[in-house]
Amino acid sequence: MTSQLNLNALRVFVQVAESGSFTAAAQVLDLPTSNVSRYVAQLERQIGQRLLERSSRQLRLTSVGQGLFDTVQPWWGALKQAEQDLLDQRARLSGRLRICIPSEVGPFLLAGVLADFAAQHPDLELHCQTNLEGPGVLAQDFDLALLMCRGALPDSSLVVQELCSFDCQVVAAPALIQQYGMPTSLEELEHLPCITTDTALDGQAWQFVLPDGRFQILNVPSRFRVNSGLLAGAGAVKGLGFAMLAQQGCENHISQGRLVPVPLPLPPAPLRLVLAYTHRRHLSNSARALIEYLKAQDDISALPGLSEQ
Repeated sequence: MTSQLNLNALRVFVQVAESGSFTAAAQVLDLPTSNVSRYVAQLERQIGQRLLERSSRQLRLTSVGQGLFDTVQPWWGALKQAEQDLLDQRARLSGRLRICIPSEVGPFLLAGVLADFAAQHPDLELHCQTNLEGPGVLAQDFDLALLMCRGALPDSSLVVQELCSFDCQVVAAPALIQQYGMPTSLEELEHLPCITTDTALDGQAWQFVLPDGRFQILNVPSRFRVNSGLLAGAGAVKGLGFAMLAQQGCENHISQGRLVPVPLPLPPAPLRLVLAYTHRRHLSNSARALIEYLKAQDDISALPGLSEQ
C-alpha cells in the first residue's frame, strides 16, 4: 500500500458505494463510467486489496472496502456539507452595504429594484443615500456609487460599468426661438441664454460627441443653473433658455408644441447611468451580488417623463 491515497479516487469510491453501481456514480459525478472504474482500480492497487466484488447482477463491498467506506464516508460527507455551507453563506448575503444613487432620477429608476434586492437578502443591511456629487462620493466610504454622467468621467482611478444611457436633445420654447432665432452652430449657443447645471455633471452639462468619439465641452451663458432635470425642463418650457434634455423627458413637450428641437451639427452626448467603485476597494460579496443584479435588469431606463439637463 502506498503512503498517500488519491483523494479523487477516494471520492469516486465513496460515490460508487453510495450509488451501488459504476453507472449511477458516473451520473452523479458527471464522469464517464470508464473513468469511475479506473479510479476505483487505482485505489485498489494503492491499497493492495480488492474493495468491491463485481458481478453482472450487483456490486458489493468487500470487508476491506466496507471498512474503508465506514472510515472515509463520514469525513467525505462532512467535507461536502462544509462546501455547501460555504455556498449557502455566500448566497445569504449579510453585513452592511453602503451605496449612493443620484438625487431625483435615482429613486425613480432604482427604488423598486433596490427594494426587491433588499427583500431577497433579509440578513443584509442596505444603506442608500442620494446626492449629485458625482465620483467624489466614493471618498465618503461608500461601497458603490451609481452616477449620472455625461462625457468621460475625469477620475481614472474608478472602475466604471454602464447600466444604461439616455439619448439627449437640445430644445427651446417657441417664444425663445422667435426672440433669438434658431441656432445652427455650437458657437451660436455660446452667446445665447441656456439652462445648465450648478454642480451636477461636474458643472459641464453641455457636451457633444465629436466624429472620433471624443467629447466637445461647450461653455454656455446661463442665469438658470439647476441640478435637476425636472427644473431644467420646466425652465425650458418657460423660455428661460435653451436646454439639453433627455429625449424621454421632453417627448411630450415637443409633441404638444411647448418645446422645439434644435438641429445642430453634432449630437448631444447621452446621459449615462453608471456603477462606479475605486480600484483600491475590495468588493464584498454583497457588492458583487448587487452589481450583477443591477446588470441583469432590462427595464432600468424605462421611465416615462425622465428628464435631465
